Amino acid sequence: MTHPSGPTLPRYQEIVHTLLAEVEQGVHKVGARFPTEQELCARFRVSRHTVREALRRLQGMGLLNRRRGAGSVLAARQADGRFHNSISALDELLQYASSTRLEVLSTERLIVDAVQAERLGCRAETQWVRVSALRRAEGASEPFAYTEIYVDAALGDVVRDIGRKQRAVHAMIEETYGLTIAEVFQTIEAIPADANTASRLALPANAPVLLIGRRYFAEDGRLVEISVNTHPGGRFRYEMTLLRR
Repeated sequence: MTHPSGPTLPRYQEIVHTLLAEVEQGVHKVGARFPTEQELCARFRVSRHTVREALRRLQGMGLLNRRRGAGSVLAARQADGRFHNSISALDELLQYASSTRLEVLSTERLIVDAVQAERLGCRAETQWVRVSALRRAEGASEPFAYTEIYVDAALGDVVRDIGRKQRAVHAMIEETYGLTIAEVFQTIEAIPADANTASRLALPANAPVLLIGRRYFAEDGRLVEISVNTHPGGRFRYEMTLLRR
């Protein structure tokens, strides 16, 4: 495999190509500790931000297992084709948003009925702005998620930037309205794809998908955002680290 490089590439991408070549050549062994951020900063003479972005890309290819405070381990010599999402803190949702692309399909204002409210975990007869979108990894043509994002209608000004800015929606809400997201409640469920989701992701009807729902609460307990992310089998892997206090 050849790895293009040159002045037109971002610096982190050049680092990714160099490290990929070393992995293929066996310089780094599967199961062994990968160079630390500090070591890579010194080697490539770049900032920690640049190195972290390069490591996130390698992790997204399924090549690295990263553990906060414990460094990285090479997990494989070849990418497995899935998008890997590893989250152990709210801030890592920001990294997830900044390293993927969101293609907005539709935006609409709605009042949720009782059935929708039960599914979303909110109160019936409340007003929301719903954004339907496909999410892709950088450089990938096939989406790894169909996403529905619900924003409290009173905070709807942020909707115009969804898809235009590679920023997590909850971060845009915080910046625009001066709120602080204090808690995120997450559910993970394996379900068969409904007709709408299957068509969005080019799947057979009732194909198995992973549904990840998140509800974002401000400090005063107000529910300000809901996201429903549907991932087809074989295109996505979710990783989570649990630390004992």
